[in-house]
Amino acid sequence: MGNRASLDSIAGTYNGVLPPDVETTLTLNADGTYLLIRPFKEKQNERKKLRGTFQVLDGNILMLVHPSSGDNIFYKVRDGNHIVLIDSFGNEPKKEVRKNYILKKK
Repeated sequence: MGNRASLDSIAGTYNGVLPPDVETTLTLNADGTYLLIRPFKEKQNERKKLRGTFQVLDGNILMLVHPSSGDNIFYKVRDGNHIVLIDSFGNEPKKEVRKNYILKKK
């Protein structure tokens, strides 16, 4: 795969628990759309579904564009099976807590 992630290679569903204990499911589609599912903060039994498009920046940075809020969420492609949540400047979490920010491909 090298340093450049293609839409086909990253397409799939990723799962994990991101801080603060938020079960997260992210489905990336080869057509550049995504579905992000997280529980509502107020109601643990209900799920919030965010849909939008994503772009691949600098070959391995995913920018999820959320059309209604205008907020972007960033992930870095680690390898073919893992992505890590990063900040808007491209910084990964500190090494000692990085494993808490990784989503794994199903």
